[in-house]
Amino acid sequence: MEDADGSAFAAGLCLEWKHLNYYVPAKEENNYSFWESCRTQRELQILNDVSGHMKTGDLVAILGCSGAGKTTLLAAISQRLRGNLTGEVVVNGMVMDRSEMIRISSFLPQFEINVQTFTAYEHLYFMSHFKMHRKTSKAEKRQRVEDLLLAVGLRNIAHTRIQQMSGGERKRLSLAEELITDPPFIFCDEPTTGLDSYNAFTVIKTLRHLCTRHRILNKSLTSLYGEDSYSSPSGESSPGSSIEMEILDSDLPSLKALNNSPNGRYKKAIICSIHQPTSDIFELFTHIVLMDAGRLVYQGRTEDAVEFFTKLGYSIPHNCNPADFYLKTISDSHTNRKDGAIVRAKHSLQTMGLYNSSWLLPKPYTGDYLNNMKNFKKIWWPIQVYLLLKRFVTDDRRNLKQGLISTGFFMITSVTLAIMYSGVAGMSQTSIQDIGGSIFMLSSEMIFTFSYGVTYVFPAALPILRREVGEGTYSLSAYYVAVVLSFIPMAFFKSYFFFSVVYAFIYYERGFMLFLTMGLILSLSAVAATGYGLFLSTLFESEKMASECAAPFDLVFLIFGGAYYNVDSIPFLKYLSLFFYSNEALMYNFWIDVDNIDCPKNQEHPCIKNGLEVLQRGSFRTSDDTYWMDCLGLVFIAVVFNIMAYCFIKKYIRRSGYY
Repeated sequence: MEDADGSAFAAGLCLEWKHLNYYVPAKEENNYSFWESCRTQRELQILNDVSGHMKTGDLVAILGCSGAGKTTLLAAISQRLRGNLTGEVVVNGMVMDRSEMIRISSFLPQFEINVQTFTAYEHLYFMSHFKMHRKTSKAEKRQRVEDLLLAVGLRNIAHTRIQQMSGGERKRLSLAEELITDPPFIFCDEPTTGLDSYNAFTVIKTLRHLCTRHRILNKSLTSLYGEDSYSSPSGESSPGSSIEMEILDSDLPSLKALNNSPNGRYKKAIICSIHQPTSDIFELFTHIVLMDAGRLVYQGRTEDAVEFFTKLGYSIPHNCNPADFYLKTISDSHTNRKDGAIVRAKHSLQTMGLYNSSWLLPKPYTGDYLNNMKNFKKIWWPIQVYLLLKRFVTDDRRNLKQGLISTGFFMITSVTLAIMYSGVAGMSQTSIQDIGGSIFMLSSEMIFTFSYGVTYVFPAALPILRREVGEGTYSLSAYYVAVVLSFIPMAFFKSYFFFSVVYAFIYYERGFMLFLTMGLILSLSAVAATGYGLFLSTLFESEKMASECAAPFDLVFLIFGGAYYNVDSIPFLKYLSLFFYSNEALMYNFWIDVDNIDCPKNQEHPCIKNGLEVLQRGSFRTSDDTYWMDCLGLVFIAVVFNIMAYCFIKKYIRRSGYY
């Protein structure tokens, strides 16, 4: 096949969607029957037998009134949609499943979902590790990022943080991210949302140039998909990395290639859902798809749409934005209670031969691109964990002020405990209860602070997590492990920092070894509490619900902790409480070596003579391995909570989908 200027089209691709139907559950209704099910489940049809196609070189706009199914159709074609979807998505005659479609396409969401503290360069370089072949060198990745920044006009603000960028700049950055793999198909959900007319026009014009003037070298495919993954028409292949984008307009930057002799042309097919485009933006689209209540009204070339509506009896006024006219015409059909009349008229015109539907019956294209995509190899799982961990650490470091404020309030609690319990460490009968109270307060404060301090993690991360995991950027397990690892060093640091103040006021006479051993228990308690907090975070899916619904869990764990209830009466249930392991280990560590406690002669109550009796009175274990068994118990609790949290977040993402 040849393109307009006669040059060989290296890899022409055609994407078809056939008879797409999508259903979602409607609200449940009572059927008022005692013997039958009390509730019945109905379904609403969002897409109604929608078919069409696009090929490389096309820029397609999906237009329709609110609720017409534009975004749903876009997600269905791109295979990003979860739920009851029927029909086929075919590329060059090959039926595509979800994983295959994700590999050859990119989905640009309506709203930017990025780590706001990263710069544009850092964000693209970070994503290049996940989206390019694992054998690609760092130099090639950096060159790729620099080329993309130049291509989308962000080179001058490459080192500006995303949170300081304008809406149009963020849109172009998101587009640059999707171009890292140089996919042949790009899906854009409302790419002009929130932009002024100039920035909206700039974004769509950039998309148009990607369709019509994008030039890619064979070397680029090698760096993206591995050695020998792409061959020129002559059968030769070469290593390296380079792309070239030819922009003819002076207001768009040109992308300089490392090699000036490309072996072929590689255009893109881009389809956008868009709401009320201006006339100059509308003229940039080569094809349009008009939707009405999930049904197809028209699809074809932009310039043919006027003739289509004219034959239906709708004349477009002079100096009128065509997009506004089409949407108004569809909207009027609802106002006049003639829903579906345009759709029925369309089929009548097809029957009479007045509507040219040749665009719906494309000829098959040829090309080896789909087979070449199979050579792509992602980076190894441990490297995914390392890179994600590095991103978390960088983000926390750049939010240092917030971290210092939270640490400051945490230390205020430490100073308060130290002042309230200062001087209670003397070995007397009255100090036994005071020491027990200070130890339980240490344990409780550590567990509550760290458990409630992480309940925000997954509710806040769900948008970016659903998107990046859904796109196959990295695995969910790698993300979760990185989250856990990012909290462990801070748990140890804050625990020892917190305990150092209390130790200096209360326990310093017992020696430095007590500081190390009790600090270790508090650190492991913080790690277990972090797992508990992540479990709450994933169980209730919102920070507010996690905080409010955690009270019953906290109550049960506190009762089983040993301070409010004789744990001998609940010999098995106590092992479910992280408060029990923490409190028992701290009490054991403090009292086991105490051989003598002062016992006044006039003592009215029974006299406790040593630390062993203190532990026995509190129903704590006194065997030699008690301390280390409690340490292992805290580790076990942390592992169990984290496993449950991972299962819950995995189930939620599978159920809710990615978009």
